[in-house]
Amino acid sequence: MHDLGHSLATLSFLVEAVRGEATLPPGTRQRVDAIDQETHRLLGMVRHAMASGDRPRASVVDVREVLQQIVSLVSLAGETSVVVRPGAAVSLMVDESLLWRMITNLVDNAVRAAGPGGRVEVSVREDDGLITVEVADDGPGFGAGPSGWASLGLGIVERLAEACRCGFQVVSSGAEGTRVRLLFGAEGGTE
Repeated sequence: MHDLGHSLATLSFLVEAVRGEATLPPGTRQRVDAIDQETHRLLGMVRHAMASGDRPRASVVDVREVLQQIVSLVSLAGETSVVVRPGAAVSLMVDESLLWRMITNLVDNAVRAAGPGGRVEVSVREDDGLITVEVADDGPGFGAGPSGWASLGLGIVERLAEACRCGFQVVSSGAEGTRVRLLFGAEGGTE
């Protein structure tokens, strides 16, 4: 972890050097800012892991805001339409870095399955104390998409969901995509 932290710090310094270029086009500057945000998020994860032995740290998180941030970053990187469905604000007591990791893995898998020109919808809702985060794609259906990191990502999500004490469901819609859900009970998340 220590060496990874040093490498990420170096990457952060390089990003700052690029950001200082006065001639960066606005789209490039936006991507450099996104790289900087992700680098700082990773540095925070490394520091947390080194300081706490990677024990979850729960706090009240605005889930819709996390979804918006993830979708904004993913939208900079590809041709797949990725949107957050409208809805009410939802707060959850959870380790934000674990929630972030679960959702980014699920969104990355959905984007890969949907492909260029496809669509991914991310949503959060609360019904009677049950908070559901859902990632849905219009790809070829679970297991029928391009091979790659999907099974690794889903395994990571499964382990993180267990650490957050939330349910994890994969719902195949046949040849019309896949829906993946994280289900947080009335107590929600980690304590």
